[in-house]
Amino acid sequence: MRGGAFVLLDKMRFTPRGMRWARIVFSLVFFTLLSAQFLDIFHRLPDSWYRYHPAQTQIIPSLLNLLGGGGVLAGAAFITFTVTTLVFGRVYCSFFCPLGIGMDIVRWFAKFPGKNRFLKKSALGRFCARALRLRWAPAWKALRIGAVGLAALLILFGLTSLLGFLEPYSLFGKVFGLIVFPGLSLANNGVSDYMISRGVYTVAAVNGDVRVSMAAFGLALLILAGVSALSIWRGRIYCNTLCPVGGFLGWLARFSLLRLELVPENCTRCGLCERECKAQCIETKSRALDFSRCVLCFDCVATCPRDGVQAVFHSPFGLAEKKKPRKAGASAAPLSSLPAAAGMNRRQFVRSVPAVAALFCSAAKLKEGQSLSAPPDPGGPYEILPDATPYWLRGERADKRLTVPPGGVSIKNFFYKCTGCQICVASCPSQILKPSLTEWGLAGIMQPYMDFTKGYCVHECTVCTQVCPSDALRSLSVEEKKVEKLGTAIFREDLCIVKTDETDCSACGEHCPVTAIEMLPYNLDKHLYIPHVHEEVCIGCGACEYVCPVLPHKALVVQGANTIQKAKLFDESMRLHKVQEPPESSEPVPELDTENPFPF
Repeated sequence: MRGGAFVLLDKMRFTPRGMRWARIVFSLVFFTLLSAQFLDIFHRLPDSWYRYHPAQTQIIPSLLNLLGGGGVLAGAAFITFTVTTLVFGRVYCSFFCPLGIGMDIVRWFAKFPGKNRFLKKSALGRFCARALRLRWAPAWKALRIGAVGLAALLILFGLTSLLGFLEPYSLFGKVFGLIVFPGLSLANNGVSDYMISRGVYTVAAVNGDVRVSMAAFGLALLILAGVSALSIWRGRIYCNTLCPVGGFLGWLARFSLLRLELVPENCTRCGLCERECKAQCIETKSRALDFSRCVLCFDCVATCPRDGVQAVFHSPFGLAEKKKPRKAGASAAPLSSLPAAAGMNRRQFVRSVPAVAALFCSAAKLKEGQSLSAPPDPGGPYEILPDATPYWLRGERADKRLTVPPGGVSIKNFFYKCTGCQICVASCPSQILKPSLTEWGLAGIMQPYMDFTKGYCVHECTVCTQVCPSDALRSLSVEEKKVEKLGTAIFREDLCIVKTDETDCSACGEHCPVTAIEMLPYNLDKHLYIPHVHEEVCIGCGACEYVCPVLPHKALVVQGANTIQKAKLFDESMRLHKVQEPPESSEPVPELDTENPFPF
């Protein structure tokens, strides 16, 4: 055991070979940490986890924060990885990208039969070794540029929900939030029901309704199948064709200071590095390595037996002196003595600045609310119309409006920043956040909405506001959440069973956490009271809508607010029904006989 630890430490030295082991260990740890929020079906992660969750390191959410006027600190991840790529290359793609790490894991399992000593001689092993072998392929530059340009247009027009089908973190979240999380939860509930039937109560069930629509599940399953197929047969081709983050970082990597290159003096054109390169960016025939597509997995470095792939330092202005590469088998040289080559000159650097600045040109527009895509008005896409009503909400009242989750600020802010990563859906303890299909319109597909048919927003819960990485839901304290006015409950007297059936019911008033519903006398002879909503006090939590027993049309529904405001606190002066105290009696009160201890 002790010798194995020393071998592992020796392999993880700060050399290109050691960096491969460091990359594997770090990426697996980071992938596990990032997946923890989707795997926490009982919602037992500490509050500190939600304040410092690893999703804050993702590039696109950080960029949306920056463009939305969040400041430099909100865009720290985007700025950090931009600078890091200009120095080291695409470190993000192999160390921090959850989708890229997941693709590597899928490909490793697919290649396992071809490398395992017990299976590699079998038919399956021979097929995997032959079919999954990669070769150099030319770069699809037009597709890469198109993906980056499309992402920029989607951000500019505020269609970030569609951007979520290109952005790697959002794709990862859709797979884990719509497949893994509900699958684990339903499996746990099945085990719990079985154990309870046997008289064992040790397995607790998951709170709320964790089910998602079959359409959302099928869409996530299609994403998983497509990404897995691409990773198995073509390695990281998604990262270098369809991924806007990979395209942007690949463009920056062309000017990085440290790069991997094939050294002609050491390279024997054996082709081992080309077969191991998951980015298909190495061509041994011409001894060329396209570093703009390299994701820094260091597989080629570990495979090459003669140090034919080395890290080369490039001066930013091509002024450094060229040095001869080290010979095969030589010890690792310090970074200061690595060979240098001509890099980005002054003209190239100046020409690259406007392209980067173009990404920030829309920041002022977004901050001032100027956009070519107007936000929905009160009669816009967030109104549930009969043709857009899902099957579980059919028969809803026409005046019902969807509600933005807590911390959403406004419909406009929510639409501009939410990429539909599903992390809030999986983290909601009440499970009332559901991925939308047509509820928000096609422009808001997969963005979450609040479904009050199976629950309501707990008064003191702020989990969804803590986990959002793109600031679509700003962080709220419990005190702020209690007065966050998401919408207003609209009451229709003609649907209430107090009037229609002359039945006593006060469920809505009893469940309102802010005393926004007051029960007024309706028929004192039958002791009937009917609800009245104080609209300025109502916070739109959906508790009254959830408990209302009227079907199929609820007597109380929440009408979502276009802009979230602060609700008023209930005061006794707002009460409409004043309970009259009994009049004082004019008869004198008899004096008690103090000498008799038992006057009765």
